[in-house]
Amino acid sequence: MNERQIRLFVLSFLTICLMTCMFSVSAIAQANFAAQVRGVVQDSSGAVVPRATVTITNDGTQVSEKTATDAMGRYIFLSLSPTSYTVKVEIAGFKTTVHPNVVLRVGQQMDLDFTLELGEITSTVEVTAESTLLNSVSAALGTEVTNRYIMDMPLSGREITQLSFLAPGTTEVPGMGAGMLGGTTFTSNGQRYSTAEFRTDGALISAPEGGEGSNTNVSYHPLVESVQEFKLQSNSFSAEYGSNGGTVVNIVTKSGTNEFHGSGWYFLSRPWGDANSFFTNRDCPPEGDPARPADGCKGSYVHDQYGGSVGGPIIKKKTFFFVDLENRRDSYPVLAQGTVPTALEKSGDFSQTFNPDGTL
Repeated sequence: MNERQIRLFVLSFLTICLMTCMFSVSAIAQANFAAQVRGVVQDSSGAVVPRATVTITNDGTQVSEKTATDAMGRYIFLSLSPTSYTVKVEIAGFKTTVHPNVVLRVGQQMDLDFTLELGEITSTVEVTAESTLLNSVSAALGTEVTNRYIMDMPLSGREITQLSFLAPGTTEVPGMGAGMLGGTTFTSNGQRYSTAEFRTDGALISAPEGGEGSNTNVSYHPLVESVQEFKLQSNSFSAEYGSNGGTVVNIVTKSGTNEFHGSGWYFLSRPWGDANSFFTNRDCPPEGDPARPADGCKGSYVHDQYGGSVGGPIIKKKTFFFVDLENRRDSYPVLAQGTVPTALEKSGDFSQTFNPDGTL
């Protein structure tokens, strides 16, 4: 590479880094998808423990945040990404207490209290019993769709908005497909159809609803492989939601971790692998009939959907990346029929132009 090419490469790299930082700051500011953890630290007698150090560590990235309990033994962590965490509490005169596998979901606001035992700080007590994380902050109700459902549920065309129907009370509007209007053609618990609000990592990706209840199109559809989980909420909205009058769907995308992970997929559809419809089977010539097409009257079509993803560390415990790519190819014949004017019609003579019933 010559000097000019090297400068161009460095400039491009710095531009990408700057855009990434700007996007990260924007994503943090849009905190309506983030989770919160708060609680009280006390000793075995029930007395609160002030000035205890509380550390919460992302299990995937090993990035940690620290805070100290106040005079009432309270602590709080804000704007946490939905994932699995380990929470540790330590202070001189007490054993260090560790609570692993604290799983946070989209928009959760949970209480997690600790009871410390007297002893050396070098001794560790691990909380292995399952604790119920109570939400005493918000009365909002919603349905959380985790990555297991996203990856395992059959999706026609791998369209993420179809998973909205996993929420109770959500139904499709008769006469409208699940993918129409960007995937907002559903009703949820009495809300008007096509008024859903979609957000990805806190950013609004659907058009705001008009004054007359206009349809809301989703402008960006994350790939299925890039989605970590999402939450569908249809009541008790908090103040940050107000662009639409219907359901709110909060989507969280995946992030890189300290280890490299990747995936690949290939979905295909061909006539030989698909079942025929009842009416096509009924009207199709029987087996052995020379008029029966080789494809069994299914038609000729090709559908391919394939791609891959990879994520990992750029600098371990500091900077991470996740990228994915998907391609789709559809090929099928379409029969179009049309008419063109005759020579007489072009000259203005319609004496030989007849309707299907034979009238002039």
